[in-house]
Amino acid sequence: MRLKICCLLENKGFIPFNYNYELQSVIYRLIQNSSPEFSSFLHHQGFVDRNRPFKLFTFSKILCVDGITGRDGLQDVSSFNLLFSSPIKKSYEHLVLGIFLGKHSTLLFPGNRPLKFNVTSVESLPEPGYQSEMRFISLSPIAVSTMTKREDRTVQHYLDYMDPEECNKFKNNLFNNTLKKYRLVEGRGFKGSMDFEFQYDKNYILKRNGRIRKQIRFKKNETTGRYSYIIGMEAPFTIKADPELIKIGYQCGFGEKNSAGFGMAEVIK
Repeated sequence: MRLKICCLLENKGFIPFNYNYELQSVIYRLIQNSSPEFSSFLHHQGFVDRNRPFKLFTFSKILCVDGITGRDGLQDVSSFNLLFSSPIKKSYEHLVLGIFLGKHSTLLFPGNRPLKFNVTSVESLPEPGYQSEMRFISLSPIAVSTMTKREDRTVQHYLDYMDPEECNKFKNNLFNNTLKKYRLVEGRGFKGSMDFEFQYDKNYILKRNGRIRKQIRFKKNETTGRYSYIIGMEAPFTIKADPELIKIGYQCGFGEKNSAGFGMAEVIK
């Protein structure tokens, strides 16, 4: 299910561009209002496929109703919308119940005053008709990674669709990630067509001079004082695959780091 959440700030405020971690924290707190146990399960464990955890939800970028886009963020914001998506009934039910059980929510940004806001409405959005070829616009970047050796250790490397040496790996890992989510959501392996094609819009890429890479500063490590970063690609795209797999990507988010606000997309009609 996909939800449209409309929010009103108690006072106009500033929202920096790197807000994903704070938004994720708000979502966990709202779910916690309804079920501390389920919120803790999502946060610390999640749904596990072959030792890899998945949260099986995603959310969009902040969709501003008003405000001004500045160099470092959104200024003079008084209201905004947010889209949330998950195929897991407990996730969206506890989120909705948590919204109505709480009096208000707060966005906490380091170096800025807390922003209190109230949810004014929650709307359930209709599912699209899934077909074997669909075009989407990104509502948040798609992150796809691989593990690679760097000096004497193994580290996570985010793949760059625009790099000819990484493009095919990007597509293959995106496909395999979708298959894993399918197993978790449906409780069985995928038996349909394994044909899978993914392509970002070439005209959009040309218009942007190839700049579709987005780097988001995410969470600060309290021990080292360093921030972690998530890198994704943001552009309209076309996907050709079994409709059941496209449905999984639409509901859970395409690619990785979905619960951090990556991989949400909307159908281009």
